[in-house]
Amino acid sequence: MATQVELAVLGGFEVRVDGRVVTSRHWSRRDSSALVKLLAISPQRSLHRELVMDALWPDLGTDVAAPRLHKAAHYARWALGHRDAVVLSANAVSLCPCDNVRIDMVQFRQQAEEALRSGGIASAERALALYGGELLPRDLYEPWAELHRSHVRRLYVEMLHQAEEWHLALAADPTDEVAHLALVQRYAERGDRSAALRQLDQLEHVMREDLGVAPSERALELRRHVIQGAREPHSFDEATGVGPHRPACSAADLPVPCCA
Repeated sequence: MATQVELAVLGGFEVRVDGRVVTSRHWSRRDSSALVKLLAISPQRSLHRELVMDALWPDLGTDVAAPRLHKAAHYARWALGHRDAVVLSANAVSLCPCDNVRIDMVQFRQQAEEALRSGGIASAERALALYGGELLPRDLYEPWAELHRSHVRRLYVEMLHQAEEWHLALAADPTDEVAHLALVQRYAERGDRSAALRQLDQLEHVMREDLGVAPSERALELRRHVIQGAREPHSFDEATGVGPHRPACSAADLPVPCCA
């Protein structure tokens, strides 16, 4: 029977082989874990031999890097528990090519891409349930992970937007104007002008302090709508003698931030 391999690369790094956790003591050689991580995030868990050596040992020539690759593969096989865990061919290096492999990053990306195609909050929430955190957070300065990390992060933010998780979107990126304006609109629709203006103030602060730019025209227009709504006099109801509550502005009056 094929070996069952589970790899977690979101929010950390963990490997299970047939339910057994590969502990940190098995990764005594840093090159062996780096090789497994690199292959785990590569398409089909396979990469050209030259690309592997360039990624892991960019400053070494082939005559020095090739023996290191063989040694890293040897210790990776030992950690994973079988000799076919890392296969070196003439041109490629493959991770667990004959095993049943599940990788959390792959599952998240597939669900997120499906959510983008189908649309809707529920599909985005299903994708977010698979997101365990940033890709390989202990390898932040490894160039070979940068492109994959950027792609996963972009999908995560897109899922937050699609699910209308605006507070989480701002936790991920405080300069996310779409999230700021969506919250402003939400507060204004509820009649909470103070919260709406505080959110606009926060947006202006982060835009000026972090990006060195002024708020967009869309933000300025939304501020005008909120302030104008606050200044409009209440109409008088002759039957009751009471001026009815009026929200800051109606949903139809508010500019809708683009979530694309």
